[in-house]
Amino acid sequence: MDRDSRPKRAAGSSSRDGRRAEEQRNHDGLPGGPLTNVAERLVTANPRDTARDLGSFKSAERQMRRAVQDVAPGQESDLGRFDRRNNQLGRAANDLVDRLTAGLGFNSDDVALFQVQAASNVGHFLGPQKQTALVNRIGNMDPMEQALGVMFVAQNFSKFNDQNKSRIFEQAIELAADPHQHHMVKVTAQNAIVTAYHQLDANQQAQANSLPDLHGLLQNMPPPRHAAEERSVNLDDRIAGIAASVRDTVGPQTSHEQLRRGGQVGQSISQAYNHAREDLMAASRSRDRSGR
Repeated sequence: MDRDSRPKRAAGSSSRDGRRAEEQRNHDGLPGGPLTNVAERLVTANPRDTARDLGSFKSAERQMRRAVQDVAPGQESDLGRFDRRNNQLGRAANDLVDRLTAGLGFNSDDVALFQVQAASNVGHFLGPQKQTALVNRIGNMDPMEQALGVMFVAQNFSKFNDQNKSRIFEQAIELAADPHQHHMVKVTAQNAIVTAYHQLDANQQAQANSLPDLHGLLQNMPPPRHAAEERSVNLDDRIAGIAASVRDTVGPQTSHEQLRRGGQVGQSISQAYNHAREDLMAASRSRDRSGR
């Protein structure tokens, strides 16, 4: 009796072991595995939120970390490559902003405008505190400089969190609607609103349309077209070069020229993130087409 039952138990055990092995392969970060697909959906246009969400995903358990990091031992997955690049860019962006904004609260409005403009290029890499410091500094400026400040950050409006977007818009609409402000202050603030218009929420757009000088323009304004960004042949080399540029561009004595160059480095960081994300999306589409 016992001898007859042993093969059956062995066969059942073998079947279960096979299923477990298959499940393990699916969850260990192989291309197209369920956890890898879930992790890739955490990647958005916001690099800071993406880094946070992938970090939380990886910390949940070992299988999820493998889904992000590894295809196989010693090989880097597409998502792992993106995660590494994003973390490198995030460190470079925050280092750049720390250098660019040194003395922000004590410098003249003229210098602070250059600092805010340059730092806003990587606003989407910054935490709420650093974003708020930029917006606060604009709010403490004289009206003409304040209008210029909101116009500068309006060019990167989508890179700020919702709270700071609201505060930027509130500063702009207050200046634009104030009948006692100088004409140039109002026009500059109105230009900021026009620049950010398609990224405003419905309530903000309604407020913008209530301005007599803007109503007709905003009603017929098409969405902006984004110019194609020049791609680097080797994105990893470019990212390494960006990190070096951060160290070399901005020193302890920051000039207007250094701030201008720092702003260009910030643009390069933002573009490199876009390209890293495009590479990941292209790899994901390729896997979908091949059925893996």
